[in-house]
Amino acid sequence: MTSPHPETGSDLPVFPGEPDRPGAKDRAAAVIPPRTLTIFLSWVVAGTLVIITAGRLLHLDDVLSWPYSGINAFAPVEYLPAYVALAAAFALRRNRLLVVSLLAVIAHLAFTVPELWPGRPEAVPAGAAKVRIMTSNLLYTNGDAGRLGAQITRARPDIVVLEEATPLTLDAVTKSGVLDGYAYREAHPRPDPFGVAVFSRFPLVQAELPMVADLPSLRMTVRVDATRQFRLFAVHTVSPTSRDYAARWRRQLDALRAEAALSPVPVVFAGDFNATRDHRPFARLLDERLRDAHDVAGAGWTPTWNANHLALPPLLRIDHVLASPQFAVTGYQVGDKIGSDHKPLVVDLALR
Repeated sequence: MTSPHPETGSDLPVFPGEPDRPGAKDRAAAVIPPRTLTIFLSWVVAGTLVIITAGRLLHLDDVLSWPYSGINAFAPVEYLPAYVALAAAFALRRNRLLVVSLLAVIAHLAFTVPELWPGRPEAVPAGAAKVRIMTSNLLYTNGDAGRLGAQITRARPDIVVLEEATPLTLDAVTKSGVLDGYAYREAHPRPDPFGVAVFSRFPLVQAELPMVADLPSLRMTVRVDATRQFRLFAVHTVSPTSRDYAARWRRQLDALRAEAALSPVPVVFAGDFNATRDHRPFARLLDERLRDAHDVAGAGWTPTWNANHLALPPLLRIDHVLASPQFAVTGYQVGDKIGSDHKPLVVDLALR
């Protein structure tokens, strides 16, 4: 007579006192209880995030540009598992895990709340000169870059700053005629991602294109009226995705910082910085009495990259307009997708 085997369910002969098959107890012992697995994974999450936080507070990103440049970039989202670890520690009554998870959560709030804090743009000071700036990274292979034209028509910016201006992308934007009304321009297209162009309703003078970290860095003076002018920098840094690129990225941002410190007139930096508020080189740039238009306007969660990912929404705000204190920030808006991995920005400034 046969009966279903208790382990396999197959019809095999069963005899009284038959010993368990070899390895059955070992397999049972190898199954990790869910409680133990949850505690272990929570420790991994919380411990890793606390180590990352310690490295940031100790400024290890100044010593190790890579991989900290990548780690710090995703601070708004990479700390989210800490909340799950905190809930698990509370539910399972693991006090030490609770403390470590809570530290990670506090760090996340400290790093992220300033990015999310709501506010309102400043009022236009009496007698100030209004300047609306649009900046957009076109993506150098983007044949649909002409989609930006409708947004230029709608926003009517005084100055348009275009990064990744190649013959392909620049032609796609200009062939519609949307930029014909801009009498002043500095266009330096390249076949690689580092071409740049500026179109302006205001006169542009003293334009320069020095090489910084082996990449072009366009800057010029904008004459708003007979008595007011400012220095405009069209920014596009290399992405810090390797040790070499991170070093060049740091040199580019440090060079901008030096320019801000030495400029005898107000400055505006507009473009793709490949940096967030969580990067120390970018934070040091802001220390030179520059204001991030996003923060002044209290624009909240408005990431600009990666805009063309199929599965995820944009997660990082790496496109910025920074301005000297002589400017009031009276408006801030993120534009629509144009086939690029970046969304455009439109910022309203008022030069006192």
